[in-house]
Amino acid sequence: MINKYANLINHGHILGGAIKDFPYPEKVCPFCMKRLTVVQAIHLTTDKYQYKALYLDPNPSCPVYDENVRKAYARIYYSSDDAYAAFHDVSMPVYRWEQDDLVSYYK
Repeated sequence: MINKYANLINHGHILGGAIKDFPYPEKVCPFCMKRLTVVQAIHLTTDKYQYKALYLDPNPSCPVYDENVRKAYARIYYSSDDAYAAFHDVSMPVYRWEQDDLVSYYK
């Protein structure tokens, strides 16, 4: 699955990474009611409004946040049913906690 992400980017089928100033919908953590942050996204090159986005809660006061085990609330969002069909089996790499050697893959 990880190779599928790289292959799709290398062959020009998707844009990897969150797009700066893109109108991602605002999402809220159900545990602390704070705004989630888009940390990774993939978009179709033919229609950037067809995408899969990963939101994380950076709030250290959230009851599910645990810096010691590097755990935070995460949510995957698909912009449409077509985006789900295109991306549901594509895992996205996310560099966590400002460490280049700590990577999580979200599907």
